[in-house]
Amino acid sequence: MHQLRTSSHQVSVVHCFLRVFDTLGFGALLIGDERKVLHFNRKAKEHLGGGLALRAHRLAATDPSADRLLQSVLEAHLSGQEEAREALGLPRREGRPLILRIVAFPDGVQAAFEGARLAILVADPEFCPDLPPELLPQVFGLTRREATVATQLMCGCSLQDIAEMTGIGVGTVRAQVKAILAKTRTKRQAELVGLLTRLAILAGRTT
Repeated sequence: MHQLRTSSHQVSVVHCFLRVFDTLGFGALLIGDERKVLHFNRKAKEHLGGGLALRAHRLAATDPSADRLLQSVLEAHLSGQEEAREALGLPRREGRPLILRIVAFPDGVQAAFEGARLAILVADPEFCPDLPPELLPQVFGLTRREATVATQLMCGCSLQDIAEMTGIGVGTVRAQVKAILAKTRTKRQAELVGLLTRLAILAGRTT
C-alpha cells in the first residue's frame, strides 16, 4: 500500500476503509486523477499478477482485451459519464474471472479519501470465506461434524466429495445435511449456502 501522506483523520478514513474490505475478503483500491492508484489493501495485492497488475502506478488487467475494457471504463467514470459501466469480469490464467465493481465517490467525500475519485472492489469467485469452528455450534446447535459438513457445502463440495474427504458414507453425509437444514431452518442446500456465506463474511475470518 502506498504511504499515507495526509492528516490523521484522513489516514484513519483510508486505513479503516481498506481494512474493512480486507476483513470481508474483498480487494479494494482507491483511484485518483489520471487513473493512478493511490492505495490498495492486502486482498487486492494478492491478485497482482493473477488477473490484475500495476503499471506506471495505474491498475491494469493482465489480459490485453480485458485491460482495454478496464481502461475505457475507468476513463468513463473519471470523465463523469452517467452511464459508465459499474462492473466487469477480468479473465485470469486459472479459475473463474475476477469480478470488479467500480464505485465513484461524490465530490464531497473525495478529500477524506486523499483525493480518490473511485473505489474499485475486487471479488474472487474462487475464494471461500472461513467460518470460526465454534460459530455454527454456538448459533445453531450443530455438532462439530455437522459444522464441518456445512462449511464444506458452503465451499462448493458435493455430498460425494464430503464423503471422500471425511471417510464416511454418502448416506451418512446426507443424514447430516438433513439435520443441518433442520437446525438452521433452511429448506434447500442453496439457501443454507447463502446463509453460511453471509455468516462467514460477518465473522470476518477471511484468511
